[in-house]
Amino acid sequence: MHSIKKVTMLLGCLALTCSIAFQASATEKFKVITTFTIIADMAKNVAGDAAEVSSITRPGAEIHEYQPTPGDIKRAQGAQLILANGMNLELWFQRFYQHLSG
Repeated sequence: MHSIKKVTMLLGCLALTCSIAFQASATEKFKVITTFTIIADMAKNVAGDAAEVSSITRPGAEIHEYQPTPGDIKRAQGAQLILANGMNLELWFQRFYQHLSG
């Protein structure tokens, strides 16, 4: 139940942030990175065309033991929003986040 509330709050924040970003610059899309594809699908449905949403992991990937690649870190650089499930699902996320600059 708590994770549903967290996801709902995150998606609400995403919607608000995307609408602000969309108003600020109609030509530049808001960059959103998610830790896995289910969150990416939800974010795409909320953001619509206002954001470029991509997932670090691919469909069918084992999310618990995933090991991000240098390419994953490069793709995540400059993201305005990173959405993660938390609750120890993405054991690799904290280390991944520390490698992002800016």
